This record gives sequence, C-alpha cells and structure tokens, in this order.
Amino acid sequence: MNRRHFLGVLGASAAVCAMGGTARAFRAPMPNGKGPKGKGMVTFTFDDGIASTNRYALPVLKRWGMAATAGIVVGKMLSDDNDYMDLASVRELESNGWEIASHGMSRVNPLNIPRLYEQEPLSGWRPDKDNPAHFQARYDYEYVPGLSQDGTAYKAVESLNRLLDTPGTYWLDRTIAELHVHVLRGGDPESLNIRTGSLQRGMEESKRSLTELGFTVDTFVAPKNYWTQDEENLCKRYYARACAQNDSDNRRATFNPYSIKRFTVRKGDTPQTLVNTIKDHSLAAGSWVVFCLHGVGEDLGWGTYPVESLDSVCAWIAEQKIPVVTVREGCRLMLETR
Repeated sequence: MNRRHFLGVLGASAAVCAMGGTARAFRAPMPNGKGPKGKGMVTFTFDDGIASTNRYALPVLKRWGMAATAGIVVGKMLSDDNDYMDLASVRELESNGWEIASHGMSRVNPLNIPRLYEQEPLSGWRPDKDNPAHFQARYDYEYVPGLSQDGTAYKAVESLNRLLDTPGTYWLDRTIAELHVHVLRGGDPESLNIRTGSLQRGMEESKRSLTELGFTVDTFVAPKNYWTQDEENLCKRYYARACAQNDSDNRRATFNPYSIKRFTVRKGDTPQTLVNTIKDHSLAAGSWVVFCLHGVGEDLGWGTYPVESLDSVCAWIAEQKIPVVTVREGCRLMLETR
C-alpha cells in the first residue's frame, strides 16, 4: 500500500471512529422498494467528466462497494484534453456499476447560448470589402457552442489574424459582441446558411453520441446547474429524468424526476458536513440525498474535494448501512414507492 492510499485509509478509519463506528468494507444493498426503514438513500454525482473522477473517486467508491453517476461532457470526452476522462476511462466507470449521464456537448451555461434549434440560424452578415471570404455579424450570446455552414463544422480560433489565414474558422470578439467567420462558401450574405449550436442540440446530440458509443443514457445533468421550467420541458423530449441543484433533499410526496435536487459539495466542506446532511435528511426523514461533486483530489474543476474526505464519508455511510444508488436507481425507487 503506497503512502497516499495508507493515509487515506487511516484518515477514513479515524473519521468513522470519531463519528461512532468502525471502518469496514461494505457493499451497499440494492433497496427492494423502500430500502432499510428510515434510512433513505444517498447518491454521489460527479459533473463534467473530469479525469480525477476515474483516477480518485472510482477507487474510493469501489473499495466501499459503491457506485455513482457521472455527468459526461461529450465534447470534452472526445477531445485530446487530458484534464477530462477519455472514452476508455468512462467505460471503466460503467463496467464498475456507474451510471453514465449526459452533461451536454460542452461546458457552457445555458443562459449564454441559444436554447432551441430555431434560434440557431445566424443572419445580418456583413462582408469584408478586402476579403470576400471574411464575414462578420452581431452575436447576442456570450458563448459559441459550435458553428457550421451547410452542415460542415467550423473550428474556433483565438484571434482575427488566425481566422483570416484559415478557411472554415470562426472567432468571437467579445469586446464588441461581433462574430467573425472565414467561410468555405461565400456569396450572398443572406444565403450563407451559418448556424450556431443550442441547448436543445446539446441535449439531443450528446445522448445520441453516448448511445452510439454503447452507453445506456437516460439521465441529463443540468449544465452549470441552471434549470428552469423551460429547460425541464425541453429535457422531457429526450430523457427520463434530470438532475439540477437546489441544496435540498428529494421526498416522495413532492418528487419530480425532471428536477432532482442535489446538495453541492464545496471544497471547504468537511466529512462531517456531508454526514450531517445525510443525518438531517436521509436518516431523519427517509429521503433521498444526492450530492453534486466535480473534481476530486486534484486542483482542477470547480470545488475540488479531497480524496480523504470522500473516503471518510463513504466509510461512515457503509457503517450506517445506508443504501447508495445511482440516479437511475434512486429515481426508480422514488417513483415505485410514493
């Protein structure tokens, strides 16, 4: 056992003893409808598909016989960005009982992009008198989730000079809210047929991509935890359920599978913070507590959580014999037993 792992185990054991128990391996039983009386359920979700989810969270949960739900940003998974899990890493999660959920195609707040397909076409293009392949237009959003012309995807570049040198590219000048393109097909500015992406496209294409790769995907995780009735209604076209963020538990009488509430886990939260949340809700009310985490063990992503703290929480849950379920499993049980 290496020193890092030994210290993690030692820390978990000490934390459990301090909470009134002893650490031991535990495989969470699948609830048969209501689960152990009065104990409710707990779920861990890991957003963004950050590489540390596989590197650190998977071994911790596996040691305690637990699985989680991973919200995957498909564009990041298919890129060469080592900060995010690649396809093999995501498949390893699934092979260990994890649920793979969609977290969209890109990491972007839905407020900053078009919401629907019909909002994607861009107009108002003005040609550059010195370069007939260079067009620009006002852009009313803060982020470009992708750009295409006649169905051909364009590539983002970091400067106007790069754009002028490279056909099939785009650049957003955020200072003056102007979008520039170096088109592959020029002509009449009103017939360029250039589109950006949308939340709706991200919902549909991310599910299709993950499904084509062999994953069973029917859960959507709200990007940036932004969720309104409009997003919920849109999600119902493609998914069976959705996770948002409300810093509250889920109770059978008021449960909405398209707005599953989660407690956000922050970097400064101690193991006792999470334990108290479970005590106050799962144990006291028999409700379902869903935790939202991002990075684990590495200073990458929002609110990176220490490995030793996650291990301590899992150890305490195991000692208490509280069922740990994926989002899909928890939702099924909530609907069956209310």
